[in-house]
Formats: sequence, C-alpha cells, structure tokens
Amino acid sequence: MAAARRGFALAAAILAVVLIGALLGGVLFATAEQTRAGAAAADHEDALNACEAAIAMTITDPGLRLPDSIGVEGAVSVHVGGRDPEIIVYITRLDAALYSILAESVSGSGGAGGVHRVGVVIRSTIADDRSITIVPISERPWFEAF
Repeated sequence: MAAARRGFALAAAILAVVLIGALLGGVLFATAEQTRAGAAAADHEDALNACEAAIAMTITDPGLRLPDSIGVEGAVSVHVGGRDPEIIVYITRLDAALYSILAESVSGSGGAGGVHRVGVVIRSTIADDRSITIVPISERPWFEAF
C-alpha cells in the first residue's frame, strides 16, 4: 500500500510541474502578444501624426502651388522629405476653389504596419491683392481615409 501512495505522489508532482509550466508558457505568450499589439499601435499613431504634420506643412507652405492648370479631378503628388516613414501628399482639385489634400505613409518596419492615409478638404480664395487664403472647410477637418 505504501508503494502505491509514493507512485501517486510522484504523478501528482509531475502533473503540478506540467500545469505550472503551461501557465508560465501562457503568460509569456500573452506578454509577447501584448508587446506586439502595443508596438503596432505606436507605429499606427506615429504614421497618423506624420500624415497630419505633412498636411499641415503642405497647407502652410508659402511656395504651395495648387494645381489650377490641371482641371477638375486632376491631381499632383509631392514627397515630403525628412520624415520617417516616407510620406506622399496628393493634392486633388475637386472644384474651382475646393481641393482635397491626402497624405499617405507606411508604418512599421518594411511596411508591416500597413498604409495610413489622412486627408483634409480645403477651400482656396484669392483676394483682390492676389493673395491666396487656404482654409479647411469643416469643423473637423481631418479624416482618416482607407
């Protein structure tokens, strides 16, 4: 009878060690997944902030040439340098005075985070002294495009 109890204690100890190992493996897996999710969220936020900054730099650029000569639905693209990730800004003429400005960036290493696009619709007005004023047309001017 004593030999049978020792065998049971050994089996219970091995089962406990296996369960503890499984729990530790689960905790390590969950920690790794949370780290990846946090890094992806940070990359996403960086890409969106970079897009918004590129649009703001484009709108406030004193040398900005809106695509007047390309006609309605015509577009031009501009690379915004000095930013990581690389950003391309597309300016599309919607109407005589309305333009869509869309910034596109790739987040993550090697584009693993996906492509992010942020846009704004602006109105351009020309004053009598030939000065150009550019203003967003809505109360919430930024939108995330997909």
